[in-house]
Amino acid sequence: MKAAIKKWGERTSYAISKEMKQLHWRNSYKPKHWHALSKEQKQQILESHIFVEEKMDGAIKARKVIGGNKQRDYITKEDVSSPTVTAEAIMLTCVIDAQENRDVAVVDIPNAFAQTVVSKEDAKHRVIVRIRGPLVDVLVAIAPDVYGHYVSTNKAGQKVLIVECLNAVYGTMVAALLYYKKF
Repeated sequence: MKAAIKKWGERTSYAISKEMKQLHWRNSYKPKHWHALSKEQKQQILESHIFVEEKMDGAIKARKVIGGNKQRDYITKEDVSSPTVTAEAIMLTCVIDAQENRDVAVVDIPNAFAQTVVSKEDAKHRVIVRIRGPLVDVLVAIAPDVYGHYVSTNKAGQKVLIVECLNAVYGTMVAALLYYKKF
């Protein structure tokens, strides 16, 4: 994030704010106090990351992801795998579409995972995430009444916000499966 701000300036801050607003508006986060978490939740807490890149059209895009690699310790691949189309199947479909002069459309679903609410029945798939540093300030600026009372400081003096993710979040092992089930 710091390198992106240095490289692209204010456009980076705007992109990060836009990404965080989308997650907030979709009610993705429920803030939590550290002392309110169970021992299991504390052990399974995931880290939050944000990646910033310049797209081919020159726009700056920020993407909030969760480091779901820690979930491999307690979730098996079989429990979270979703059907994935093969490249060969896509190519074959494209050839048939072209041969038959079919109309083809490309669809992009913005924030596809974040639009996937983790239901109460699937609550075991909700993750607890630690957000640190400047991203905490961004969320507090967006909704001080929602997040402000939950901000703490770690030993390094960095602001920390703990949230429960109520939606599927990119980077977690179950996000693709939950998205697939919804759509």
